[in-house]
Amino acid sequence: MKIRVTLRMLVFSFFAMAVLLGNQNAWAARTKKLIFYSSLTTAAQTTLVNAIEKKFPDVKVTWITAGGVSLYQRFVAERTAGKGLIDLLHFSYTPGWYHLAKEGWVRPGVTDFKEAGGHPEWAKSRKAHWVGLRAPSLQVIYNTDNVKPNEVPKSWAEFTTPKWRGRLVLVDPFQSAGLWDFFYGSKDFGEKYIKGLLANGTLVQSRMGSSTERVATGERDVTFVFEYIAIRRIAKGAKIKIAKMKEGTPVIPASFGIIKGGPNPKVAEMVYRWVLSQEGQTVVTQQVKINSARTDVPHVKGIPYPFKPLYANWEKVYKEMDKYRAFMTKYIRLGKRK
Repeated sequence: MKIRVTLRMLVFSFFAMAVLLGNQNAWAARTKKLIFYSSLTTAAQTTLVNAIEKKFPDVKVTWITAGGVSLYQRFVAERTAGKGLIDLLHFSYTPGWYHLAKEGWVRPGVTDFKEAGGHPEWAKSRKAHWVGLRAPSLQVIYNTDNVKPNEVPKSWAEFTTPKWRGRLVLVDPFQSAGLWDFFYGSKDFGEKYIKGLLANGTLVQSRMGSSTERVATGERDVTFVFEYIAIRRIAKGAKIKIAKMKEGTPVIPASFGIIKGGPNPKVAEMVYRWVLSQEGQTVVTQQVKINSARTDVPHVKGIPYPFKPLYANWEKVYKEMDKYRAFMTKYIRLGKRK
């Protein structure tokens, strides 16, 4: 069968293509860009970015995720090399933010935004120019097959005792530091507690997702992870539960700020302020399933609530960083020998 192409058809096709390209170009011209580095898990970051793009249909977000320490190190390396041209940065390695502020790499004044007013003082820093995008709570999870009802942990103190020897798996402090930073900077825990954990046959894994998987499969019995990681794994049917500790629940204000000299400053401020707002933080708790420092948003379903929050001195961790790293290196090595 032969198809006869007329001049009219060619003209019409050319016109239709021009209209299509014109519409595409017009859409591209209206699209606003945003570059966002985050230490959220891939699943959590995907959920947050989808919510941002739904709220701002003309914004297209480019993003990457990595462990908090790894992300901090990547940004520092890029910025030192004259790169690191991003808009928003978020990671749970809160002490690292004090270094970024000292270098002048983050925009000051973010704590003065009215949206930051809903965040308590422990969840922001005027000195280091960050506000907590989230306030993940550190939860104890256990394998329900391996840990019998009469064994369910009730106190943070018991994890340094013989009862839990060889049964713990915890995250690597040089990959994802939120857990260990908290213990080091907290007056309730400190070096003695860290030494006790690492000397108790603790298995060290790269990220909290990995340690959670070790407990979910029964390879180890207990781990400490952020609540959103535990909740997502429980929702997928893992035989794990969250235990409630009598001393309280550690809360980590995972730092979030605007990078100074970023390529899209107006879009960055607009999105940043929305994420910190009551509406944005409700997305964080109800869709991303992460705890918020704000008290005017619904809490995350599935974690023990209400709970007594425990806090740490993040600036102390930053100021003692060399000592802290040497300490962690020494006791991780000693723990592996036992």
